[in-house]
Amino acid sequence: MRRLRAVLFDWDGTLADSAEATYRCYVRLFAGYGITFDREAFERTYSPDWYRTYRALGLAEAHWPQADRLWIEAFNLEPKSLIPGADRTLARLAAAGFALGLVTSASRQRVSRDLEVLGLQACFEAVACAEDSPHRKPHPDPLLRTLDRLAVRPEDAAYVGDSPEDIAMAKAAGSFAVGIPGGFPNRQALRAASPDFWAENLDQATEALLAL
Repeated sequence: MRRLRAVLFDWDGTLADSAEATYRCYVRLFAGYGITFDREAFERTYSPDWYRTYRALGLAEAHWPQADRLWIEAFNLEPKSLIPGADRTLARLAAAGFALGLVTSASRQRVSRDLEVLGLQACFEAVACAEDSPHRKPHPDPLLRTLDRLAVRPEDAAYVGDSPEDIAMAKAAGSFAVGIPGGFPNRQALRAASPDFWAENLDQATEALLAL
């Protein structure tokens, strides 16, 4: 048992219902380079670090900056929505006095746009994006930097995510790791990462966090 002061979240797949949009954008992106991208490729290559996906599909590194721009342009055209229960979770945790934060591998430009469209700009006391750390998940640095901004010790915080990289980052930082499967094809890998608590949905995760 521990007394939590802060709850931090991953964005894509955990709060943002973006898995299918991500898949559609990858299909369009790789088609432009003559690379076939299907469901099997999505399941085989998916990672929050999209450069692993680029590399796995054989996209030459020289094309990566252009691919980033094209993917963002495609994603900006996709409708934005939350995972069911996300707004309720944020409201309940805030009402209980938790500091809320966001730690994501996505770019600040995209996340800021998503938060604005969804009306969530004021929900988080600290938001860390890809540009805010020289390291990517599962390295603990992005989470530790965000906790420092919140003036919360790692052991007094929980991190909620839908990927094994999220769980590894939280554990490496010394925080409570909550795994919640989303729409991305990594459920088995998430389970294998052995989160401190497994939640089937956000409501279940919220109940557990409030109990702590």
